[in-house]
Amino acid sequence: MQKTKLGVREPIAVKVVMLGKSTQELVRDPGTTLSDVLAEQGVAGQMEARVNGETAHPSRVLADRDVVLLVPRIRGGGR
Repeated sequence: MQKTKLGVREPIAVKVVMLGKSTQELVRDPGTTLSDVLAEQGVAGQMEARVNGETAHPSRVLADRDVVLLVPRIRGGGR
C-alpha cells in the first residue's frame, strides 16, 4: 500500500517485464497509468499487457509493486 507523509503521496515502484527482452524497475508518480508506461516504453499498440498476471485496460492506474508483463502480439499468417 502506498505510504503518505503529511498528505504527500510517495512515488510507486513498478516492475516492467518485456518478454524475451528486458526487465526494468520504474519509479513513477502516483496516478501513472498502464498507457503512460506503454507510451514511455515505445510499445503502445504493439504489445499485449498484463498487470499482476491479469489482462488490463490501458487506463488502469498502476499501484506500488505492480508487475507489468509486456508480450508481443501474435499475428496470424496470411497466404
